[in-house]
Amino acid sequence: MILKLSLDLPEDGTYIPLTRQFGRTLLEYLKVVPEDIGDVETIVTELVANVIRHAHSASQRFQVTLDYYADRVVITVVDTGNGFSFRDVPEVGSARPDIEGGERLGGFGLPLLDAVSDRLQFFRTDPHGATVRAEKCLRYLTQQASDDATHMNNLGGGNVTLSDG
Repeated sequence: MILKLSLDLPEDGTYIPLTRQFGRTLLEYLKVVPEDIGDVETIVTELVANVIRHAHSASQRFQVTLDYYADRVVITVVDTGNGFSFRDVPEVGSARPDIEGGERLGGFGLPLLDAVSDRLQFFRTDPHGATVRAEKCLRYLTQQASDDATHMNNLGGGNVTLSDG
C-alpha cells in the first residue's frame, strides 16, 4: 500500500469538494492518467453525496477511507444510517426529494458508480447503515511513474487519519 487516508466527517454537503480533492491530489502526484483521476473523483463524489442525501444516521457522521495501491485505489464509505435494499431503490429517472427540500429526477448514481468502478460492493453495516466499497484500477502517464508507484507500494505505505473534531 502507498497510503491509507481515513476521514471521519459530518453528513454535510460542504465536505463533498474536500473529499474530491483528497481523492485527486495523490493521484496527480503519482501521475495517474486524467481519466482514472476523474473516475475516482466521480466515485468519491457519488458515494459521499449518497450518504449525505440518504443515510440520516443518528450520529450524523460517516467515514471515508481511500486505500492507495500502485495498481488501484479502494474507496470505502461507511455510514450507520437507515441502510437500503436494492429492491427499494426507485427507478432510474424517477422523481425524489432533493437535499434542499424540493424535488429532482434521480437514481443515476448507482448505475454511474457501476460504470466507472472496476469493482463495486455493498454490505450492511451492523446494526444499521451501509458500507460501500469501490475499486478503480490505475494507469499511469509514463512507465517511470508506474515504477515509482510500485516502489512506494513496496515500502509498505503510511496512514493518515483526519477528523473535523
